[in-house]
Amino acid sequence: MRPFLLPLLALCATPALADEVWTTPMGPVAWETDLGANAVLRLDQPDGRVVRLIVPGLATDVMGGRGSYTGVWVSSRGDEACATEMVDPLGGKSPYWGTFTLTFVHDAFPSDWAGVYGSCLDTPDRPVAGVAQVGGE
Repeated sequence: MRPFLLPLLALCATPALADEVWTTPMGPVAWETDLGANAVLRLDQPDGRVVRLIVPGLATDVMGGRGSYTGVWVSSRGDEACATEMVDPLGGKSPYWGTFTLTFVHDAFPSDWAGVYGSCLDTPDRPVAGVAQVGGE
């Protein structure tokens, strides 16, 4: 291999921010996509449920300035249906949704976070925390 190609290969091997993953007690949470300034995080639970967290403003804070965020989560199914459906930003609708608040421990990538979540319009009061991994490790 030519020596001038090695720096290019090193750049290709660097994990992208879209590969940002956190380990949680409920399963891994991965950065799925951006929708403008909003980040969409995806939680794949062991029982096959898919939960998406819509985090307003996080997509613009990827390289620093991370703080606290309030958003909405939407699940493909669940135990507690809400009176109304929530639109999943990637296309579906579901009666299984709620709100959350999460706070990053550090303002730069990667960072652990901690927060609370709740169902429907209930005040978020169930704790959750994510431990940062890089590149899905």
